[in-house]
Amino acid sequence: MHVRPTTFLDEASALIIGVGGLGCSAALALARAGVGTLGLVDPDTVDPSNLPRQLLYTDADVGEWKVDVAAARLRATAPGARIRTERARIGAGDGPWLGEFDVVVDGTDTIAAKFAVNDAAVAGRVPLAHAGAIGFRAQLLTVVPHATACYRCVFEEAPPDGDVPACDEAGVLGPTVALAGALQAAEALHLLRGERPAFADRLLAIDLRAGTWRTVPVARTADCATCGRPADADAATRSVP
Repeated sequence: MHVRPTTFLDEASALIIGVGGLGCSAALALARAGVGTLGLVDPDTVDPSNLPRQLLYTDADVGEWKVDVAAARLRATAPGARIRTERARIGAGDGPWLGEFDVVVDGTDTIAAKFAVNDAAVAGRVPLAHAGAIGFRAQLLTVVPHATACYRCVFEEAPPDGDVPACDEAGVLGPTVALAGALQAAEALHLLRGERPAFADRLLAIDLRAGTWRTVPVARTADCATCGRPADADAATRSVP
């Protein structure tokens, strides 16, 4: 029997956008840590190709909605957790809804979706734990809106459709997303505890084939289309611990 620890995390909330390889790992870690409210957003059903890397699903779940199956598994792990589900895609205009949560975890699997989640999180002024993974490689960046570099500060614009394959096209190693998702959960827990996240203004790049971890300093850009704001607007937003 799994028992949720009784801590102040019971009052915290985290939104996981995309309940695939990254999102399954992050959601499971956050549920076991005792985060009281978990939001799950995903528009897809379970496919057989998901099973090698998406930890919350089994053969019996193929064809079922991911958010429904994930919610059931998380409730079995953390019976007291409050879980909200949406069968939807997040757009850049969903900032107000994201702002209902204390932290957002980006588990999406396309670059276009990652720009949309970043823009919505910044608009909602809610911290974001970003990760992306393909093959043996993963990257992480934590965004505190108007205080640290956002995803668009670093990458500016999404490439044209088709230029970069999604992970379901190019393939991704199961342990790659499991590791990246767990690190996202760790960043989310830092933020929920009021601690400075490890990867704010630092892009972490992991290559499991080469066995390397590398961090690259990044910085906010004043002309960022998403988070470039006057100083007086920044003063009203959350600061980095």
